[in-house]
Amino acid sequence: MFAQRTCGFRAMFRRNQGVRMRSTIVATIIVAMAVVAGAVIMLFMLHRQQDSQMYKSTGNRSYEIAHQIDDGGIENVDPELLRPTTGIDVIQIVDNSGTVLFSAPRGDKAAISDIKPGWWNTQRVDGVEIPGRSGTYCGQVTGAQYEGIDYNVITAVSTQPYFSGLRGTAIILAIEFPVVILIAGAGIYFFVGRALKPVERITRQVSAITSSDLSRRVPVPSTDDELTTLAVTMNDMLDRLERSRVSQLQFVGDASHELRSPLTTLVGILDLADDTDSPIDVDTVRTILLPEAQRMRTMVADLLLLARADERGIPLTVDEVDLDDIVGAEVKRLRSLGLAKVVADVTPIRVIGDSDKLSRAIRNLTDNAAHHATSTITLQMTQNTDLSAATVRVIDDGPGVPEKLRDKIFDRFYRLDSDRGRHQAGSGLGLPIAAEIARAHGGTITVSDAPGGGACFTMTISTGFSEDADPGTIAERERPVLEAAVEP
Repeated sequence: MFAQRTCGFRAMFRRNQGVRMRSTIVATIIVAMAVVAGAVIMLFMLHRQQDSQMYKSTGNRSYEIAHQIDDGGIENVDPELLRPTTGIDVIQIVDNSGTVLFSAPRGDKAAISDIKPGWWNTQRVDGVEIPGRSGTYCGQVTGAQYEGIDYNVITAVSTQPYFSGLRGTAIILAIEFPVVILIAGAGIYFFVGRALKPVERITRQVSAITSSDLSRRVPVPSTDDELTTLAVTMNDMLDRLERSRVSQLQFVGDASHELRSPLTTLVGILDLADDTDSPIDVDTVRTILLPEAQRMRTMVADLLLLARADERGIPLTVDEVDLDDIVGAEVKRLRSLGLAKVVADVTPIRVIGDSDKLSRAIRNLTDNAAHHATSTITLQMTQNTDLSAATVRVIDDGPGVPEKLRDKIFDRFYRLDSDRGRHQAGSGLGLPIAAEIARAHGGTITVSDAPGGGACFTMTISTGFSEDADPGTIAERERPVLEAAVEP
């Protein structure tokens, strides 16, 4: 139960802390750990340095005294070397039997160490307690020899001043560290707050942006860092949202307008029949009501198809398709309509795709050409050298599409201001649907000027085959090619 409460408190603490406070806490903890680690390293190095200094001063003195004893006995030792100085508190000369021959600064009768390193050898003395003196001592013992007699030179220094300085340093650091950490935490909190100021401004601006007004943009900091990238990215997102909203409003308005026309016709005739209490004749049903209802049904189906394309892409039922059969069937249909002369240059091409969707795309392109053609419609088919792409061109000899409008004609419900054709205008969804179908097949549709004037719509799609594909998977390509030109 206690563990559960502790975890709950920690979770609540994390939720209640903002980025500024969490960043300050984490950074302060890191600073504190670094400061403590630095202090420990500094105290360790200081201890090593003092320890080395103590053994160095005592070792040098014991070597000098031992060297002079070797040269001429105890009487040969310089009296200055036998006087305690800074770094040397106790000096003793002891023979090999343990008798103290000399002791300074006072005549101790007992040797402070029974270590016998041997002639010209040395050993350390650690933690020695001298009767009548406080604290412990450390130093070195160096062996000497003169006229067959072994001597031990002992030099020692009190460790109390060294350890007192080390403890004092540790106490000073312990007092200073909390102050340093508090100052560091306050500084981190201040500078993190300043760094997050642009985020606060961005947050306030985003909070003020509503779905009805997407024209406002977040301020872009001049720091040229991650916050600048965030602000620019958010502004780009807002640009896309605004364009999407405008397109959506325009789409809804255009769809409402297009649906209103057939609905008005249907409701008007039905109201007239209701007001006059008269039946609707069969000719009215065939010539007005049924075409308008079918037009509205087709438009609703097109809208649903585009909506699915926006959400998940156009669903395809993929199989091997003879693209030339689809184009050939469309050529026959156009000729049967008798709207214009049809010129066909059809090449046998097989693709991996959805036969129904490809038929619909090509029909939308040919219907658009028939709507705008003056006298002739031309269909051409080609395939690139590695067999990876197929191209279908639908060309009319109408007025063409102005260059500045060639992207807009693929927008939904868009139609040129001037009616290029002599027939009833469509809903403005045919070209967008054809473009979505081409995109679903890994291709595109573009429009350009026809060589002899007019518009040339080029649909390029992926065949799903490559140059090194297994020939057994590709059907025979030697089928009859349609005539180059046939009068309607």
